[in-house]
Amino acid sequence: MRKIAICLSRPDSFYKIPFATLLVVAFLFLLMLPSVAFCALWKSIGPSGGNFVGSVTNPTDANQITVVTTSPSPSNVYRSTDGGASWGKIGEIPTSYVSDVSAFDFSKLYAISSYRCYRSTDGGANWTYASFPSDSGWAYHVRVDPTDSNKVYAVGYKYDSFNRTYSMALFKSTNGGRNWNARSFFTFEYFYPYDMAISRSNPSVMVVAGYKRIGNNYYGLLLKSTDGGNNWTDISSSVDASPNGNFYAVAIDPTDPDRVYVGGYCYSYFGFPYYIYRSESRGRTGELFWTRAAIDSYAFSIGIDPTEPSNIYAAGLNTICISTDYGQTWVTHSDCMKGQGIHIEVAPAEPSTVYISSSNGFFKSSDSGNTWNFAHEDIHATRVSALAVAPSNPTTVLIEYDGCEVMGSYDSGNNWDYLGYFVICGNVCDILINPLDENVVLALEGDG
Repeated sequence: MRKIAICLSRPDSFYKIPFATLLVVAFLFLLMLPSVAFCALWKSIGPSGGNFVGSVTNPTDANQITVVTTSPSPSNVYRSTDGGASWGKIGEIPTSYVSDVSAFDFSKLYAISSYRCYRSTDGGANWTYASFPSDSGWAYHVRVDPTDSNKVYAVGYKYDSFNRTYSMALFKSTNGGRNWNARSFFTFEYFYPYDMAISRSNPSVMVVAGYKRIGNNYYGLLLKSTDGGNNWTDISSSVDASPNGNFYAVAIDPTDPDRVYVGGYCYSYFGFPYYIYRSESRGRTGELFWTRAAIDSYAFSIGIDPTEPSNIYAAGLNTICISTDYGQTWVTHSDCMKGQGIHIEVAPAEPSTVYISSSNGFFKSSDSGNTWNFAHEDIHATRVSALAVAPSNPTTVLIEYDGCEVMGSYDSGNNWDYLGYFVICGNVCDILINPLDENVVLALEGDG
């Protein structure tokens, strides 16, 4: 068998390298090349948007805003200086899952990811993290004391695998998120915290909204602390809510710690009526008295105008409800945003400017919520789990993104249209377009 070799020479020496060895060296060299070299011919064509978990607005400039997107990894941080017209990426949070973001000001930010809290002191460009005490549970929401940046709170749950019970887990840091301690409160058959609020006028007052299970029924759950989280009281029974209802969102009036707003629904034989509950303190004992107003959608998040607290916003699924009379009456704006409203940011410097972070994008209103526009152009943080190209027309592309939403392009990805969402139990994992008719589409659900 003839062996192939490559001969290299220089004036004072002569080398003979086997061809097989050269192939190995060449392969190793290719592995050492930057990954960007292999992706040089690829570019993102969208669609723009993604899962936005929160935003922070500069208190002195409503056009300066920072947003955080999550999934896929890493979670990205973007900054806009022109009110969402254009964006630039400024940082990354090194985790694929961020469930909540909170801020003390425009520079000090906190992000929760299960058993860790990430913190940034430079507006989101760089992040460090601290883990919660071992076996203390998982956190889902984070809030900063509005008067003291060193006091940071997170709420979640702790599961007791031996007794198969759940407890509320409260995590607290007194040094700006560098170290944490944890305590557990109550015991439930099941418990999940959907939201947490801290009073701006009295930070010792905190409220957690969620739901619990007793037997075969689920109940909306409200837990309140008046001493900075050291002790908690279950105030759920003070609210006129039926079994199998949930509380999704909670907010506290910035000027009155006893005026609390809770978004939820009550189950009945006629469906799931949606409500915003409002509390006020009455009598010498300060007992909370609740009233409720019906709305036309879920209230997944509630935002209050910091300068005029009679103006309140509630974000649901593709819907925003607005009140200008402290939650007594509501006006509904349907199909003005897409996805589940996760966070509402009323700009302190210009309260007519309102931003909403949702599971499918970032949206802006410049007229106190009367009209809305998407504000996530050029942010490509969408998680695409299924894609199909029409065999009869290759310029038609359909994708499923962020769980159950459908986007379509009819010019090979240059432009995208929102086509609605799947009514499903789980995520769609595949899409099939009829080879003879691009209007006939099948979707395969991966779980549920």
